[in-house]
Amino acid sequence: MLPSTKRIDSHVHFYTAQDLHRVAGSLPYTLPEPYPLTAYLDALIDAGIAPTLINNVHLSILPDSENVFASFEELKNLQATNPLRYGGVKLVGTIKAEPAYATSQRLAHPQVMGARIVLHDARPETVSDTQFSDGQWSAFYARLLPHQHLHIYAKEAETNLRVLRQIPRDVRVIIDHLGTCHPERDITEPAYIALLTEARERGNVWFKGPGYRTSVHPEETARFVMQIVCAVGADKLLLEATDAPHVGTDNQGAPYAGRFDPSNAFNFVDAVAQHVSKETRIPVDQLLRGAAGQLAS
Repeated sequence: MLPSTKRIDSHVHFYTAQDLHRVAGSLPYTLPEPYPLTAYLDALIDAGIAPTLINNVHLSILPDSENVFASFEELKNLQATNPLRYGGVKLVGTIKAEPAYATSQRLAHPQVMGARIVLHDARPETVSDTQFSDGQWSAFYARLLPHQHLHIYAKEAETNLRVLRQIPRDVRVIIDHLGTCHPERDITEPAYIALLTEARERGNVWFKGPGYRTSVHPEETARFVMQIVCAVGADKLLLEATDAPHVGTDNQGAPYAGRFDPSNAFNFVDAVAQHVSKETRIPVDQLLRGAAGQLAS
């Protein structure tokens, strides 16, 4: 048998039919298919891929992150039943960043590494200057433990920037999807440059892949990655992720699920890293997962 290829997945979503049943009929679009942890692991392991570190990230369509906590128990049971197959997997989670939900008790779970603000395609002008800095949010930031992070997801760089500027400067921050999902605005977009400048000045802001929501073309995504490397540093980059199960569509309306599965997503980030490595001489492994030890320990 050939040796397995070890991978980390810094951004994936696990949820069951029971989780989806809770929001059935409340969404303006068709629900995705369930995406359980066991099926994900089995597909990768059977394909010769050995996941060593996985981050189950809060899924925006769900009202809470109970599915994240359930996945911890699911893996625990798998490892008890078959330690040889599943014993090498470490699972962490990122829960919903809502002050009323992200309580001290939930944040104290040893596998919770952070919390996530989801804004999708919110326009910058819809984010007020105090929306994420009032008393409730300040109390939430104070509850974050030193090793935990706040994740921000917005498709627009300026929206990410408006949120980032409201977060206390001692809070570690991860910007999802490389900070922008608008490749047509290019790496010279003023708001994107401002976001990277703010990240550099703070010194504790990371940018996370996989990057196909920035562009489905590796060479184009690589241009944004190189901008991050030049402005913020390669040590503030974590490319290796799948964002499975690839919900949604690209800017041309093509479903991501028709193009990607976890294996293809890993191939995509490998291609991005290879483009960047060729230009910068930074090792591919460093671009893919060099920051993993800082973000999931």
